[in-house]
Amino acid sequence: HWVPHEVYGMPGDPDNSGKVFFSGLYAKYMGYPEGAPPYPGKYSRFWRTLPAYRYYLPDFMYNRDEIRPSNPIKGQFRLRECLGCHSVVTPGIVRDYEKSAHAKAEPSPTGCDTCHGNNHQKLLMPSSKSCGVSDCHEEQYVQNAQGGIGSHASCASFAQIECAWSIERPPGDTAGCTFCHTSSEERCSTCHQRHQFDPAIARRSEQCKTCHWGKDHRDWEAYDISIHGVVYQVNKNDPSNFDFSKKLSDADYVGPTCQYCHLRGGHHNVQRLSTVYTSMGMSNADRGAPLWKGKRDTWVSVCDDCHSPRFARENLQAMDEACKDAGLKYTETFKVAENLQLDGMGEPMPKDLA
Repeated sequence: HWVPHEVYGMPGDPDNSGKVFFSGLYAKYMGYPEGAPPYPGKYSRFWRTLPAYRYYLPDFMYNRDEIRPSNPIKGQFRLRECLGCHSVVTPGIVRDYEKSAHAKAEPSPTGCDTCHGNNHQKLLMPSSKSCGVSDCHEEQYVQNAQGGIGSHASCASFAQIECAWSIERPPGDTAGCTFCHTSSEERCSTCHQRHQFDPAIARRSEQCKTCHWGKDHRDWEAYDISIHGVVYQVNKNDPSNFDFSKKLSDADYVGPTCQYCHLRGGHHNVQRLSTVYTSMGMSNADRGAPLWKGKRDTWVSVCDDCHSPRFARENLQAMDEACKDAGLKYTETFKVAENLQLDGMGEPMPKDLA
């Protein structure tokens, strides 16, 4: 919690809401940006961007005139001309596009020029903002933006830019984290695979596996070996058990997918039905506080689609107790490290050691 205290002179103590203000590393390292990195800050000499970030953060790293990659093709083109050329240059993309709802839209298709622009010298890499315009998918874009820390709406701007474990590492090392952490905030295509953008694909649990797996956040592994995950795996190819052609609001599955619970009814704020998010142990929220009663009741209301409310509440209590135990262990471990440092034992490689 030293970041808000040092950077902004604000208190950084744990509070009951789990929403302690502890951002500011981006400003500390890079200076206050007028658009996007890289702008010089106190520690900017230790940090640089990679060309691949163009695709991770399109509005910041691709679409601005001063850093847009050069393009030898000149002229302004419309959909028919785009398809004629790219049928040869990138045929897979054209095949996917022609299968999409965009290509079949009435009264006229949503074409390449709609999303990428028609000036080939100033082509755009579409971001989630491109999809969220008023005559396209504004409702879903607004819903996604409603999430706070711990949601898709903040996993790039907060977790990847504000947190020390990210920004203190070399850019090549950080790139792997950046791919996932920028994906769902910056690009709808992470879940709605381009260029088909098929909702039926986005409703499958495997779409979440793209990011939510690995030793530091083994969400997919936990789901996959759970009874819910096993029911999904053995039944997912039977349309009578999992009909992914239906909207989530009409879904009637034999078991829950990730999307069925976290995007309930097709709502795009994945944090809406969570109980308490405490940012990986950085803030110690009281999970049983009255503040969270509404969230806990909503959580139970999802489970009672299949289970009794009593069953859901008892399991929620069991998970809360596990989180409290983990919080105590986290605090105890942190205290051990602090005491070692105070006793002069924190140096991992003493100078007198060969």
